Amino acid sequence: MIKQNSNKYLRPAYLEIDLKALASNLKNIKKRLGEKVELLAVVKADAYGHGAYEVSRITLKSGADSLGVAILEEGIELREKGIKAPIQILYPESLGREKKIAKYNLQPVVIDYDFAFNINRESAKKKKITEIFLKIDTGMRRYGLEPAEALDFFGKIKKLKNLKVKGVLSQFSSTEEEDRGFAEYQLSLFKSTIEQLEEENGNRLKRSIANSGAVLEIPQSYFDQVRVGILLYGLYPFPRTIEKVKVHPVMSLKSKLLQIREVPEGTSVGYGRGYYTRRKTRIGTIPVGYADGYPRILSNKGEVLIKGKKAPIIGRVCMDAFMVDLTDIPEVKTGEEVILLGRQGKESIDAEKLGEWSQSLNYEIITRMGKRLPRIYV
Repeated sequence: MIKQNSNKYLRPAYLEIDLKALASNLKNIKKRLGEKVELLAVVKADAYGHGAYEVSRITLKSGADSLGVAILEEGIELREKGIKAPIQILYPESLGREKKIAKYNLQPVVIDYDFAFNINRESAKKKKITEIFLKIDTGMRRYGLEPAEALDFFGKIKKLKNLKVKGVLSQFSSTEEEDRGFAEYQLSLFKSTIEQLEEENGNRLKRSIANSGAVLEIPQSYFDQVRVGILLYGLYPFPRTIEKVKVHPVMSLKSKLLQIREVPEGTSVGYGRGYYTRRKTRIGTIPVGYADGYPRILSNKGEVLIKGKKAPIIGRVCMDAFMVDLTDIPEVKTGEEVILLGRQGKESIDAEKLGEWSQSLNYEIITRMGKRLPRIYV
């Protein structure tokens, strides 16, 4: 991870991360949530490819209350880099990993009694209390306790003196459907289950079920804490919600033209000779490939921006490079900036468009960007 202008030998293919856009997005989301609702910034998968430490630092500075990761190692990395804010592990961990959860003061999701027992034992050794969250499966069918089992499980957990149940989570399986019947069913089941747990507990537990889609579509689901991922990074979970919170993309993928050459009509291009020129063609080579996370499926159908104009990909995307047709942009020279993801002039290529071209979605586009790509923070 490199600050802007700090390395003149930088690889001519990199991700540019706009920290100002990130801070602005968080503040706009907070404004919609209101002052009483906590915002957990989801920084799993290296902050959706944006760099977990830098994103954590900026989001906490801009008003996030806590951070969410998917696995133990992501939480440890943040702790070792000096992040002191609450960090929740949002997915259940397997047996044998409890010691480091206690050591690094992480807040795990718990769905297994043996796992809870082991964390309690490790916490007792360190003479500390570890805060945990229970996860209720209200219909996602991925992880979680069955609502009917939750009360009995909670009763057992309460007997473990070095654990404290901080709150209860669940996950919507769909917030984008026009018919919100199932989402409302999940919400109702979540509320009724928590009310039983709180009656057993004797006081209120932190409630969290809302994700980015729910921020936009289901305000009654905000409760005490909202877990925000994709929206934080300036992308919408589904297009029709675009006006409800104003956010701007944080990530751009940039490169430079490495070589330009002119070939006659009928020349084959790339592996497998999957493209033949239909005219005398100027071919430009860009040093980014599928090893960097740029989708191979964009072969012969993707586009890039050069001098604010669209240049189509020709031939197959290789592991480390791909080719574009520059014939209609004759003024282009070697070394020109190329935008693979982002804006240039009046044109833009966003993660939704790349997802559409590659039969995927914006989440996958940004999270697949590889470690070989330096991240430049501006």
